[in-house]
This record gives sequence, C-alpha cells and structure tokens, in this order.
Amino acid sequence: MTSQTRTPTRETVASAAGIVPAVVPSVDGLRGLASLLVAIFHCWVFTDAHLGGGDLRALVAAFGRGVDFFFVISGFVLFLPVVLRGGSFDDVRAYLVRRAARIVPAYYVSLAIQAFTVRWLTGFPLPFTTLGGWIVIVAHLLFLQHELPASLARAAGFWGNVMGFGVNGVVWSLSVEALFYVTLPLVAAAFFRRPARAVVIAVATSLVWRALALRTPSLVAATTNVTAAPRLLDQFPAYLGHFAFGMSAAMLYVRVVRDRLWRLPTSATATLAGALVVLLAWTLIAHGRGLGRSLTYFRQLQEILPSLVFAALLALAAIAPVGPLSLLERPAMRWLGDVSYGVFLWHQPMILVVRRYLRVVHQKGDASFFLMLALVIPASLLAGWLSRRYVEEPAIAWARRRTASRRA
Repeated sequence: MTSQTRTPTRETVASAAGIVPAVVPSVDGLRGLASLLVAIFHCWVFTDAHLGGGDLRALVAAFGRGVDFFFVISGFVLFLPVVLRGGSFDDVRAYLVRRAARIVPAYYVSLAIQAFTVRWLTGFPLPFTTLGGWIVIVAHLLFLQHELPASLARAAGFWGNVMGFGVNGVVWSLSVEALFYVTLPLVAAAFFRRPARAVVIAVATSLVWRALALRTPSLVAATTNVTAAPRLLDQFPAYLGHFAFGMSAAMLYVRVVRDRLWRLPTSATATLAGALVVLLAWTLIAHGRGLGRSLTYFRQLQEILPSLVFAALLALAAIAPVGPLSLLERPAMRWLGDVSYGVFLWHQPMILVVRRYLRVVHQKGDASFFLMLALVIPASLLAGWLSRRYVEEPAIAWARRRTASRRA
C-alpha cells in the first residue's frame, strides 16, 4: 500500500560502482495486482463460490494473501532509499511526514464516509451514539483498531463490528503497516549491516509469535473471547518475516544492478520468471487447500511461503523485468498500482452495497461471484481513481513541498 514517487523517467541515484534506478516501475504493477487479489478474494468470501471445488477454488481462497504481498512491497519500497544511501536513513521526520501524507488523508476520508453509512450498509447503529463507538473511532484514527480489544468496546456499549465499523474490515492491516513505518527507522541500519541475520531473526520471531498465538485459546477460554487467537495471529510481529523479505529484495536489487552481477540471457531470465510465477501459484493453492483445517503450525508456515516466493519475484521484476514480468511495467498495470490504495480502501464497502441493495447477487454460488466481480471491480477502480486524483496526489504533493522546504 506504499507508493513510490513518480517521475517521467526513472529517477536515478549514483552509487560507488554504477547507477541504480530508485523508482522501479514493476513494483507499481505488483501493487496493483495485490489489490486485485484482495478484492477478488472478498467477492469470493461473500458469495462462497464453489468454482469446481478443486485447485481454482483453493487458488481464489488464497488470494487474501494479497495483503501479505502489500507488506513485502512496503519492505522493499521503504528500505530501498536506505540501501541506496549506504544504510543511512537520512531525515526521519521528513520520512514520517511523507508516510503520513501517503496513507492518512485517504484513510480518514474513507473512514468518515464509512462511519456515517454503517446503519445503511450493515444495519448496526452509528458509532457516534455510544461511548464504545467513540472509543472505536479514536482507535481507528490512531491506527490502533487492530489492537483494540472488542470486549472494551462492548463494555462501553458498542455492539457493532469493531474493525472498520463492520463496513471495511480490511483496515486491520493499516495498523500493521503503521507499526512497520515507525519501527523501520529504528532497525534499518542494523538490518543493512547484517541482513542475513536480520532475516533469520525476523522469520523466527514471526513463527514463535504464531506458535504462541496458537496456544492462546486454552488461556482465554474463561473469557469467552473466541476471536483472541486469530487476532493475535494477525498482529505486527507475525509479519516481521514479510517485511524482512521485502527489505532483502531491495538489497539484492541494488547489489545486482550496481555491480552488474546479472549475466543470464533474456530467454533464461524469462524462463526463471515463469517458473517463479508457477511456484507462487502452487504455494497459494497449497495454502488455499489448508484453509479449512485447524490452526496448525504447518498452516502458519504455509502463510509465509507465498510471501517468500513473492519477494523473489519482486526482486527479479526489479532486476530484469522480462518475459511475463514485463507486463508489470505496462501503463495499465502502473495505473492500477496508482489507484491500488483506493481500491483497497473501498472495495469492501462496494461489496456491501451490491449485496444489500442488488438482489441479483444475494444468493451464494458461482453466478453471484462472477456478477459480483463484474459490479464491484469497476466500481472499486473508479473509487480508487477518485481517491488518487483528489485526495492522495494533493497530499503527496504537499508532503513533497514540505520536506523540500525543510531540506532547503
């Protein structure tokens, strides 16, 4: 959900041994693809399409991992400038201003509109009517919605769905993103000095956190908080490996391009790209097949493997975008990357509008799924474009002027 600064041509930064492009067009395409995967996944969840019951259903069921791919992309995009500067983070305050301008305005606009449409879209009371509702609102404004115990909101009189007021549950991931933004300046230099050790620590921490979360049900049974384990599984430490994969991909990209280490011919590179695409699909299918099982340790490893393959695909797309990866640099894919944040913020409310007010997709099944896609995807793309054009771009331009004046 992060974005790079767009210039007419590739912005370049000089390094000791060569010129390394600081803007990677293929990242835009991958970001746009991730947003589509998430939107398709939620259309499937709301329609429960059978899709033949085989690999296709398993693949679509795993499209929710598109959120994990956003985390990998964030690690790549935000750590890339650090790598290009030889491990220096430069101006932390300017970095935080740019990050806030990139995600906060569009998020707040969507939050305000969705908070006022709760009753219309879900039937629950507006959050402004109870103390618990105001607690939920403040938690969202502070990007703490994923850390807020539902029991606290219930005790204060809020009985709707805490996450996104029941209108937009995907905003849980913005809590994870925000924590990464704050953590990155603290760990960037150490990661740059010893990336291999940092990746091992990050992945190990992720797996240990997930293992502890899986033991939680026995600890919280007395509180009847049956959602405690899934919530813990989705907290920030569970995704440290994802961010580390993206950061490692950024280091690999700079090292290979700077030192001109890539020697494979175009045909061999295209074959490798195709193999990675197939491997990514296979890991997603394997994950999708296991979704109906219990929360086993193996399943948690299955959630990390697709992100590792995606990071390899991201690095290759940055180093040598040939073969199927060249499609990611097409103008349509880069445009999709531009509007991806708005698509992410608005596709689930669009699904609720379609389900609640268009009876043609009220029944579950394959026909409803494909009709849902036909209605929701174009509407989400339009909402994403409006968000990009009238909210995100002005905020990005303001942040660019603000940080430039500070440096001057």
